[in-house]
Amino acid sequence: MIMNTLQWIYLAFSIAVVYFFLHFFITSLSEKKTRAAIISLFSALIVGFLTVSVLLLLPPDSPFLIVVPVCICFITIVFFIPLGHSRDIPIEECNEQVDERDTMFAREDYEPGTKIYDDYYSRQPENKRIDDKIRKLPWLMAPGAKYYDPVRSHYIETIFESIHELTNSVDGDVNPSKIELDILNISREIKKITRHLGAVEVGFAPLNQSYVYSHVGRGPEPYGEKINLSHKSVIVFTIEMDYEKVEKAPQLPITEETALRYLDVTIISIVLARFIRDLGYPARAHISGSNYQIMLPAVAYDAGLGELGRHGYLISPRFGSRIRLGAVTTDLPLLHDKPINFGVQDFCDKCKRCATNCPSASIPLGNPQKVKGVTKWPLEVESCMTYWRNIGTDCGICMKVCPFSHPSSLVHNLVRMGIKNSSFVRTVSVLGEDLFYGKKAPY
Repeated sequence: MIMNTLQWIYLAFSIAVVYFFLHFFITSLSEKKTRAAIISLFSALIVGFLTVSVLLLLPPDSPFLIVVPVCICFITIVFFIPLGHSRDIPIEECNEQVDERDTMFAREDYEPGTKIYDDYYSRQPENKRIDDKIRKLPWLMAPGAKYYDPVRSHYIETIFESIHELTNSVDGDVNPSKIELDILNISREIKKITRHLGAVEVGFAPLNQSYVYSHVGRGPEPYGEKINLSHKSVIVFTIEMDYEKVEKAPQLPITEETALRYLDVTIISIVLARFIRDLGYPARAHISGSNYQIMLPAVAYDAGLGELGRHGYLISPRFGSRIRLGAVTTDLPLLHDKPINFGVQDFCDKCKRCATNCPSASIPLGNPQKVKGVTKWPLEVESCMTYWRNIGTDCGICMKVCPFSHPSSLVHNLVRMGIKNSSFVRTVSVLGEDLFYGKKAPY
């Protein structure tokens, strides 16, 4: 059969659609997403069958032949042209700091019969009952938890203990012979060095004192000591977490991956801070293992590395929730980056996938609330920690099911581009996520 121009146009656009679904099929197979693979392959076959049927059965001049090209052009426009509202995170000026003694990671460490225990619960008696209940549960990686393994759990615990031993290396003497530096050149060099050490993304921001803890809750410094962190800037960076390990959540592999990536973060932070002190400028590393003096997701947002999601994690535009954060505060002169907006707040309003899949119902399904000047979704940290202690891992299901956590591919990158540009695409992508992957993830 000899085809006219209209038929060739229809065929070309139909082939593009078939290619899209076949590529999605191959991507889904590599991600071991059976449901998505079946639906995408089935979709490619249906489009292929309809294409052949239309070309064989409809007259060459049928107006229907132009419908598919017009629809595909419309979809392309919707994906690439900004449409609708994309809100920033509402942040008001706030002088009220968070006390690290009130964080769940600090509270679970307070041992009955100690001065620290008595001091804390004399001030916060409302937390005593739930905290005592949590303390009776197995520790992470300890016998009695659901996913405890006598070898792998001890291996993971060894990594965390090694990190903890490095907390005394986060600060040190500053070289009295300060090197005068050009702000543009040193900013470039710090980003280059941080990436060379293993980071995948790096940003700088002014250190907002609202994101500095008010008092020490855990760490090498004395409990209850007032934190005086007067550094002007913060260097924040991300480490990517392995997709396949995250997909094993909430089992041991994700906690092993967490431990390994925190070890990377620790080494990078300590080396970077020491290098800056050798240049003659104060610098302090902030690492996991009883050592944070700042709230990392907040400063990472300021540094332009991502947006805060419903689940409380920072969502990176490249890696989604599959990241771990590290930071160094310093007086080194740096060019500060700006916060970014790629549609996360609007998307999280519509998605709710992390909240739906949270086994402890710790992530709210409702609207964000104002907490110390920041409008966000407040988590139920006590129920989250209770679940962690019962299973013996750091869970990670919310990280696993977040649509932004898909690995980089043609299909996922196109969807991310659409989410950034269009409120309509955010709604459609939520429906597509449920269709191809199901509302509930297996675990």
